[in-house]
Amino acid sequence: MSAFRYLIIKEMKQFNSNRFMPVVLVLLPVVLMLFVPLLANMEIRNVRLTIVDHDRSGTSARLVDRISRSDYFRSAGTCDTYSRAMDMMGMGRTDIIMEIPAGMEKRTGRGEQVEIFIAANAVNSTKGSIGGGYLSSIVSDFSAELAADSGTMSAMPLKVTPRFRYNPHLDYKLFMVPAMMIVVIILIGGFFATMSIVTEKETGTIEQINVSPVRKRDFIFSKVVFYGFLGIIAFTLAFLIGHFVYGLAPHGGLPELYVGAILFLIFMAGFGLLISNYSDTLLQSVFLMLFFVLIFMLMSGIFTPVSSMETWAQYLTWFLPTTYFVNILRAVCLKGSQFQDLTFNYVMLAVFAILINIVAIVTYKKQR
Repeated sequence: MSAFRYLIIKEMKQFNSNRFMPVVLVLLPVVLMLFVPLLANMEIRNVRLTIVDHDRSGTSARLVDRISRSDYFRSAGTCDTYSRAMDMMGMGRTDIIMEIPAGMEKRTGRGEQVEIFIAANAVNSTKGSIGGGYLSSIVSDFSAELAADSGTMSAMPLKVTPRFRYNPHLDYKLFMVPAMMIVVIILIGGFFATMSIVTEKETGTIEQINVSPVRKRDFIFSKVVFYGFLGIIAFTLAFLIGHFVYGLAPHGGLPELYVGAILFLIFMAGFGLLISNYSDTLLQSVFLMLFFVLIFMLMSGIFTPVSSMETWAQYLTWFLPTTYFVNILRAVCLKGSQFQDLTFNYVMLAVFAILINIVAIVTYKKQR
């Protein structure tokens, strides 16, 4: 423990002696959180749709068939009750629910107006709003056909009532702010840890560690702890900006938020150290880290829905820890999810964090 304490002190002194890194620690989350959510905008496809058909008539079957032939939607199954469909939405298995009321065919046949209820998952406000708009348009076109068939063009028999869940005002910034918080952790936790060992290699101080009685485990853990702590500082700063500037609040609770952040930071710090073990220069380590960071950010659902990717790419996301942290952060902040709702994601993050740090310790070459 004495050696570990002195290693932490060494990391603090090295960090404070660097003019660049303390500035980046503060400036990076501020710039990303203040500007990117205001400028970013994304387009989606393959919206997952669940249908609750209480009518089970020929008319409802025609409507479902019309929707299934659209390129914008793919079926996420059918449910007998709206509550079961909402459970699927809460677990992230569907994006939009359409509820067809009982007696629709009879009522439209009598010239009465029928209300079609649509509930959209607006955690991704763009996906919710565009998907809800597409679905409303299809129902409206179908309603016009029914009116034309009955000869009553003045009255539209079907009325659509959309409702957007988890983000009722379709504020796209509430989708982007958690994404920027994740990017902050990736950049601070990953790049800082990567540069620490490589910088010591270039300055020659790593040789003193190699010939000292310090164990590899203590050396790697000291860097994981220190740069994980810096990541928590940056994450907290990003969260405060998200809360006070954009109104983002962790409806599920701060413990759920920070446990996920700590596990992901442990992974990123360990991954950065693993990269540095195989890098001889700072430039080499930055390029290697940048390659993997782009994969983490582009293939884990941070900016674009995983469901919009190719099928093979969706399978690859299972092996990216970023995917599980994205699920945790958005579910806690927007859905109000708690530990029991996200157990699988926490377990997977912990497994990735442990494995990557074991590999980092084993691959670090220390001369005794």
